[in-house]
Amino acid sequence: MTTVHARLGLRRMRPRDPQEEHRAASPLELFFDLVFVVAVSQAAVELHHAESAGHIASGVGAYPWCSSRSGGHG
Repeated sequence: MTTVHARLGLRRMRPRDPQEEHRAASPLELFFDLVFVVAVSQAAVELHHAESAGHIASGVGAYPWCSSRSGGHG
């Protein structure tokens, strides 16, 4: 870690133990979930507009992008 990080009081993020008892979601995990939900909803809006315009193939193209970013989260 650089001295700039140390001066700002920043620490390297470490993964949490999934076996930890009474494990609650961190604010970062909740934020990730929110961002993912917004991305999927935007893809749904694009699909709806593309379907309405008769361009279904271009609308479906947004969904593989969302699913490839999920990383099995859930």
